[in-house]
Formats: sequence, C-alpha cells, structure tokens
Amino acid sequence: MSDTAETPQDIVLDYELDEAPEKVWRALTRPELVAAWLGPNDIEAEVGRRFSLEPTPGKPVDCEVLEADPERRLSYLWREADERGGAVDSTVTFEVTPTPLGGSHLRLVHSGFRAAGAGSMTDAANDNTLMQRSLKWAA
Repeated sequence: MSDTAETPQDIVLDYELDEAPEKVWRALTRPELVAAWLGPNDIEAEVGRRFSLEPTPGKPVDCEVLEADPERRLSYLWREADERGGAVDSTVTFEVTPTPLGGSHLRLVHSGFRAAGAGSMTDAANDNTLMQRSLKWAA
C-alpha cells in the first residue's frame, strides 16, 4: 500500500498563447517580467546559474538553472523549505513550441515533488492572468 504523500508527482500545464516564442522566452527569463507573475527574483537563464524567487512573501525558493535553450526550453531546480524546515527539491521545466499562426504552445512541467508539498510555482502558474500580463509587458 502506498502513501500518496510519499509518491513523486508531476503537474503538467499547457497553454496556447498568441505571443511568439521570443516574447514568451522574455516573460520566462527577465527578472522584472518573472516578478509580475511569479514574484521577486534574480533569474539569469544561464546553465549553472543560481537564483532566488519569492512567490510567497517570506518563503524564498532557491533555484539553479539546469537547462537554457533560448526560446525553446528552460529548466531549473526548485528548492523550497517544507513545514519542518527541511528542503523539498523539484524541477520546473518550460517548453516553448512555435505554432503555425505565429503564437506559442507553452508546457510547464513541475516534477519530482511529493504530493503534500505541491508548491507555490504551481499555484502561480495556474493563475494564467498573471502570465498573460507578463507577456503583454514582454514586448
């Protein structure tokens, strides 16, 4: 018998966007644009680069860029504290694919965390209005 709180879970969110891949990439990698939908940060889309995010005030998240293929794929380690002060590691991956009409398909995969620790990234990403606002500013 398995305990769902101990089973790694993935959350996959797909978006069809009118914006071109280069604009979506900017919304995922420019600190001021990421701040609009995910919180204060110091992101730099360079493999090995460490940065921090604060999607929930007072609850910082430590990150490290694992993969950065401009306008195609961004992946980073997401490390946040659990209720007991330990670290919960997961991976956030954004895949951007151009669509025939000049827009983009954006897939967000948040993987490797435990069900009980579904994090603030998923909450922020589910609020599509924040991402849409950031895309408008990414021009």
